[in-house]
Amino acid sequence: MKVHYLNCGTMHPRLAPVFVPHQSRVPCLCLLIETGDRLVLVDSGFGTRDMEDLSRLGSMNVILNAIPDKEQPAVHQVERLGFRGEDVRDIICTHLDRDHAGGLSDFPEARVHVTTAERDAALNPSNRKERDRYRRCHFSHGPKWVTHEDISGEKWYGLECIRELTGLPPEIVLVPLHGHTRGHCGVAVDTGDGWVLHCGDAYYVKQELTKAPFDIKNFRRVAHVNHAKAMTSIERINSALQNSNGDVTTIAAHDKYEYTNLFGKPLD
Repeated sequence: MKVHYLNCGTMHPRLAPVFVPHQSRVPCLCLLIETGDRLVLVDSGFGTRDMEDLSRLGSMNVILNAIPDKEQPAVHQVERLGFRGEDVRDIICTHLDRDHAGGLSDFPEARVHVTTAERDAALNPSNRKERDRYRRCHFSHGPKWVTHEDISGEKWYGLECIRELTGLPPEIVLVPLHGHTRGHCGVAVDTGDGWVLHCGDAYYVKQELTKAPFDIKNFRRVAHVNHAKAMTSIERINSALQNSNGDVTTIAAHDKYEYTNLFGKPLD
């Protein structure tokens, strides 16, 4: 299983340089997995239509300040790697916020894997906070949802997980990491040379796994639906790292320092 790292969107959040400097530049890190004769995408970042019309991201984009870049959508990066967009047969979303699900419509035939709770939150939001975070235009093409909720009897490095995902190889496992959204989950991929755990928005910079910077600590209380569950998710990530004896590497979607590690340059 070969894993490609993609940045499928960049944001320059307004006021972040003053109040949350660790989030002054924000990537949308996604995974593209080669498995057999098809591709699996983990998160989809912003889509081609989002980059042509930022109003699709809603009023929240006044704060997020997404940078219009027509080269960043996942479908174009897939093509630059020598594949076709239709080779992406499955997309796994850690959650369905605008900066993780915006690219779904660029792959209309792909099956979209999420937890049942997350699909329900996006399509039937129960409160104003949920209504504000999900963009119905990102789902208007009628995604081919495949929902997951049954916890496996076999744990993943000591954590409850969801295995045997419909239509996906056994090397891919969902790891519930609730708190940021109702059905947020991590996606673990066995590369054959260790596991990569895409943590979505369970953390924002890797420093949080040891001691969160003061600005991030405050930001978390605003960004998460359930702060207590989000803190438990960080504990779960640390537990898996300890149990793995170095066999697990984590990344998070919006870690600008991880971007530098992956691509060898700072995020513009």
